[in-house]
Amino acid sequence: MRAHLVTGGGEHAAAVTDRVLAGVASLRPVVRTAAGPHGRDPVLEVIETHLDRVLTALDLPSPVVADLIGRLLPPELPALLRLARQLEQGAADDHELVIELDLEVARLLDVPQRAARAFAAFVPVVARWEALVAPEGVGVLPPPDPPVLHALREGSQLLERLDRALADPDAVAVHLAPPAGPVGAARRADAEVLLALMGRTLTAVHPVDGPGVEYLPAAPEPARPQVERGDGEWLLRLGLPGVRAVDLELVRHEDELVLGCAGRTRRVLLPSVLRRCDIERAGVAGGVLTLTMTPDERVWPRG
Repeated sequence: MRAHLVTGGGEHAAAVTDRVLAGVASLRPVVRTAAGPHGRDPVLEVIETHLDRVLTALDLPSPVVADLIGRLLPPELPALLRLARQLEQGAADDHELVIELDLEVARLLDVPQRAARAFAAFVPVVARWEALVAPEGVGVLPPPDPPVLHALREGSQLLERLDRALADPDAVAVHLAPPAGPVGAARRADAEVLLALMGRTLTAVHPVDGPGVEYLPAAPEPARPQVERGDGEWLLRLGLPGVRAVDLELVRHEDELVLGCAGRTRRVLLPSVLRRCDIERAGVAGGVLTLTMTPDERVWPRG
């Protein structure tokens, strides 16, 4: 299954969607759809119904509550959950999808990972409510209703799978149809940076005027981490097309790499074999980040 997403907020998005639809060559049935909210998603229904009660029980300060609500319920969440379900249904039906998205491209590419992490962070709190929040003898804090835990898990999994699909050029093509002028240029820059941190590039940029596309980039480096074993060390390679060493910020946080460029960030989970290794060197060449890692003798078993 391959999905073609048309995004960017330009008034010509519908015309671009027509163009993409006409150009799709597939042996599968091709379906055009929109990814706007359609009814009430069951995950969203449960979370919105019970979130206030959960946060009230935690007795958190108002700014913290506002931040948590913003992370768990971003404005784009209904459309993103619907998109996640559309992609999964399209795969199940073996359809090729062409989807017009009324979302800013930066939010489309950035929010799924962040929201998935926020949902996942709440799962252990709700699952172990009695141990972590309201242990016996410290007062009465009623536990969340059982559907909350299921909704948090389902929402996290849906958004994680959506994020992986967006990062996979074999699963999703991203067509940018931005408005003219500085706003469109800024949205294109956002798209290029965020996709680069995912290890991929835009499929195409469709200008406001003209029947064609601005460019079709070469196939990017593999988005997934590539691991090689050397003499007493490991090499980890990540595609970052178009990113220069001087523009890249790299931080390791426990088992994750936090990649930053132009004010945008993305987290990459280290392959399991490298989580007990230290980073010795890092360099970027030809749009590929290469990390040289060596075993941490404090945690590797000695033979």
